[in-house]
Amino acid sequence: MGECMFEIFKDRNKQYRFRLLGAKNKVIAVSEAYAEKSAVVAAINATREYAATSRIKDRSVLAEVPELAQAAAAS
Repeated sequence: MGECMFEIFKDRNKQYRFRLLGAKNKVIAVSEAYAEKSAVVAAINATREYAATSRIKDRSVLAEVPELAQAAAAS
């Protein structure tokens, strides 16, 4: 899978953001903007913690099976 990393940068509005980079520095995700560098560092730490323990919600099945989509819409 290769080594991933978080990269902190400033956007055009001089706000801090982070990118999650994957193999060959491919961008996997980009954060919202933060006014303070300490806030973006905290967001990275929270993302690392949440990603490690988060469940996966697969909504693609609903699109593939119309009966499931109808049942989900009815509930």
